[in-house]
Amino acid sequence: MSKIARLAEVRQAKGMTQEQLAAATGVHRVTIARIETGEASPKAETLKRLADALGVPMDDLMEAG
Repeated sequence: MSKIARLAEVRQAKGMTQEQLAAATGVHRVTIARIETGEASPKAETLKRLADALGVPMDDLMEAG
């Protein structure tokens, strides 16, 4: 599983769809879906863009432990 296991949880808690997050970050929706399912790991720059768009620190998207 991806270390970015909490992306979907945080995105949904913020009331955002994958499409809305994609529009806010410039990251393709399919890429966001792949990150959320653990099929892809984002680069640090992408992770920062996702966290910034969600208004959370990057650590909030990371799997604990």
